[in-house]
Amino acid sequence: MKQTWLITGCSSGFGEQLVKQLTALGEQVIATGRNAETKLAHLKDTGAVILDLDVTAPQAVISAKFQEALGAYGSIDIIVNNAGFIQCGAVEEITQEELQLSLDTHLHGPLNLTRAALPHFRERGSGWLVYMSSQSGFVGEPGGTGYCASKFALEGAVESLTKELAWLAPGIKTLIVESGIFSTEVMKNIHHVDSRVPFWKPLNDAARIRGEGNYKRPPGDAVAMIARLIEIIKGTGMAQGKEIPLRIPFGSDCIEELRNKLRVLEKTYDEWESVAKSTDFAGAQAPMPDLPKA
Repeated sequence: MKQTWLITGCSSGFGEQLVKQLTALGEQVIATGRNAETKLAHLKDTGAVILDLDVTAPQAVISAKFQEALGAYGSIDIIVNNAGFIQCGAVEEITQEELQLSLDTHLHGPLNLTRAALPHFRERGSGWLVYMSSQSGFVGEPGGTGYCASKFALEGAVESLTKELAWLAPGIKTLIVESGIFSTEVMKNIHHVDSRVPFWKPLNDAARIRGEGNYKRPPGDAVAMIARLIEIIKGTGMAQGKEIPLRIPFGSDCIEELRNKLRVLEKTYDEWESVAKSTDFAGAQAPMPDLPKA
């Protein structure tokens, strides 16, 4: 069945791949990005609707843009929150203003678009909200303060949203995509904050070398990843018959990083369980884990 997709950040990378693969499948696509007339000009021959959208805009602007997008086909089935960039810099060097740009792009932008879309999805009783995160949404990286902080925050917000929807609007589905290093332009365009503290120069130099290496030798194939993502949303191919979880990792490098952290967490919880439980009131019962049924 033909569906309508609204995708942010389509100038390159995963967003561009989504537009090209979806339109080739006959899907209806609304491709968005900043300065869309120029930066998305290469996508016009795909048949996608091109819409200018800066995800860092205020809620009122995002809501108006969603209504404009809604007018293209009369309905939207899937939103893919893909717009993003990588910001590198040590905690001591990155300023609050610089960090705010990561938060506006990766957290507030997707949440503002979610708020704009939810009334439409609730009225329909269905829809998909997809959030392009990263292994850096679960594993902190040295020098990755801006990117990791914003992706960690996004994943926490979406996990809360998912539980809210499961309680009152189970037809609306959410998905967090945690990707490793893939063949996109993102590593070529890393935003390195100004080097302000000489102590951190070795870290900054190493981050630049690592980013360049990841761009030139990515382990993941972006074309294949987007093909799998489309299968997941449509319930076809490798996803056919599977229950879709909240988070899905992509890339062997990502799986390894996530499992390494899980092993550390399990070890910590096992070793410190007695200390954790020693702070309970005597005879206390655990709180109810779920909200009452609506």
